[in-house]
Amino acid sequence: MRIIRQVTLDSARRKKDRSVSFTFTTSLEQSSAEFIEIDELLGDTGLIHFKSQGNLTSEEIKELDTAEIEVEGKTKSQRLRNVLYILHQQTQTQQDFNAFYSENMEKLIEHFKSKLENNQ
Repeated sequence: MRIIRQVTLDSARRKKDRSVSFTFTTSLEQSSAEFIEIDELLGDTGLIHFKSQGNLTSEEIKELDTAEIEVEGKTKSQRLRNVLYILHQQTQTQQDFNAFYSENMEKLIEHFKSKLENNQ
């Protein structure tokens, strides 16, 4: 499912994990049916194409519909690094993040190594 609407980019905010949250507002009123179409996609991962000049042409829409782009979220290792970064911020330690990350990753590695049958 896709949503194509004329919108205004109202704001962009940097989040703690360095991702960005965008806020768009439709340029025209949306009917209940159009809102339901948007609401059904909440929480889904997808792509966004924002063009600041007028409407998309039929050629651009066709190109977007046929684009073979893999949509993936963050890798597990990226998510873990982001969580450790936020934990580092919250603990307000004097240790720099690289040392904090290395220390905590080593703890995780040792934890799972201890679970191996032939602990070497």
